[in-house]
Amino acid sequence: IAVLIGSHAHLIEFPSLLLPPGCEPGSIVSITCSRNQHAEKTQAAAFWDLQSQILKQFGTQTPQAPVLKLRSTTQTSVALEWDRLELAQSKLLSLSIWKNGQRLGPIPNPMNNFSTKLSGLDLDTEYAFHLVMRTTGGTYNSKQIKVRTHSLNDTTGINVCFGVVLPDELLEESKDALEDLGGRWTDKIQIDTTHFVCTMPFHPQQANMNNTNSFPSLEYQRALQLSIPIVQPTWLLACLAESKMVPISAHYIGANPTTSYTG
Repeated sequence: IAVLIGSHAHLIEFPSLLLPPGCEPGSIVSITCSRNQHAEKTQAAAFWDLQSQILKQFGTQTPQAPVLKLRSTTQTSVALEWDRLELAQSKLLSLSIWKNGQRLGPIPNPMNNFSTKLSGLDLDTEYAFHLVMRTTGGTYNSKQIKVRTHSLNDTTGINVCFGVVLPDELLEESKDALEDLGGRWTDKIQIDTTHFVCTMPFHPQQANMNNTNSFPSLEYQRALQLSIPIVQPTWLLACLAESKMVPISAHYIGANPTTSYTG
């Protein structure tokens, strides 16, 4: 650093590398300092452009509260579902389900899981559910939905997955009975499947082809893993005959119902 003395005895520190060659003590140098307004405008434009980008990316979009929906209801369970979570630029910390103002627990894998089933509820009882989503951008609650579980006389919550039902006439009779009960059916296990209905674990044609590979069907095995009741079609016919939900103990696979039900 070179120390320069101005005409009014002002001391100015100046980088010696910027001095002209050959300067020595006593040399007189001329230094010109001017304002670069063009560079100022360029730098200001770049700065405010960056501010606009930050505002657009982080200031105008915010996380949205979860949208909770009722999927199905039975006498003792409720299946809930929700839309894909809208997080904007925030990160998800947790997603939890609440019942009657009390936290039940976190939703596993919340970025890919959009439904849950709550069991062990009381008959014909009203419950209130909502989701709480915690993010780095704040906490967001879904709207509360109120649900009343079914009474024993309400059979509209039956959601059956059909397995192997023989003969074919019995399968059609079972589907007709289920329609009269107001229930639904499918051939795949779903989160709101209430019963797996079949007459045997696998189709007899499979057994005839190769006895060593006569394993229960995939959906039958899933029903076992998920503890879904596996019943005979006679259970549906019994519910239709009684116009209400009947005990399933007499209609498990291998059981012999004491009463014959016909459509």
